[in-house]
Amino acid sequence: MFTTPRFDMYTPIHKTLRRVMFETAISLARADFNDTDEVAVAMQSVSVCVAFLREHAEHEDREVVPVIARLDPELAAVLDREHPELERLAIDVESLWPRLQPLDVPAARAQLGAELLRRFQAMVAAQLVHMDREERQVNALLWAHLRDDELLQINRRIIAAIPLARLQQLMPMMDASLNRAERQAIAAARQTA
Repeated sequence: MFTTPRFDMYTPIHKTLRRVMFETAISLARADFNDTDEVAVAMQSVSVCVAFLREHAEHEDREVVPVIARLDPELAAVLDREHPELERLAIDVESLWPRLQPLDVPAARAQLGAELLRRFQAMVAAQLVHMDREERQVNALLWAHLRDDELLQINRRIIAAIPLARLQQLMPMMDASLNRAERQAIAAARQTA
């Protein structure tokens, strides 16, 4: 039995973040770590990806987790444990860049590049599990207790906290990550704002 779709704060941004993570993983997998230009491109891709993930977690921590804590403290505690763990995985990736730069031995650079890729993929895997929990469990919780207009208010506060330049960077990526029905639903939600 199908029901009327509810406002979904998670899936559109998660689709965008997944796209960024997957494209970054491909770029990182293809990088020749003995080519300084390719290393610079890979490093920039990883930096952009990690920055988006961090910003997303900060918005959740500020606007959504307090609501979840009120409705389901146990689920909020799980998210409160996962966010720092995801940050630790991101730091594990970032910590390798400074070690890569001074290496003059091609085999050592390649080996460190391979470790960087493995750490990035481990971070992506953990992010995917986390996002799935939010899309399934958190959405179900929010939909059981909040009306769509209440969810839209939370979403509007999140969007209002994003600097305009960042929004202008994010929106085309989101549009390219969503199907037509999702783009139409977001456009309709914006019109009711």
